[in-house]
Amino acid sequence: MARKFAAAHGLSDDDVIVDRLKLEELQDALYCLQAAIEDVDNDLRGKPTAAEVRTAVGWLLDNARPVADIRLEPKADTAS
Repeated sequence: MARKFAAAHGLSDDDVIVDRLKLEELQDALYCLQAAIEDVDNDLRGKPTAAEVRTAVGWLLDNARPVADIRLEPKADTAS
């Protein structure tokens, strides 16, 4: 039934329909992670102290965990 629905809507086997809000949540979390990576790259230039490294790693983990927690599931439409 899913393949019939996909074909009727011009979707290939490689296309997936996901919830827009979950996708936006993932995009927001990825943006925060990208910014955190840039921050940590800057913080670790030179010779950071052990405390600075711990702080940077903590910041990175704080921004990585939300990304790791997001689950995108394909949506299936049972109506055709």
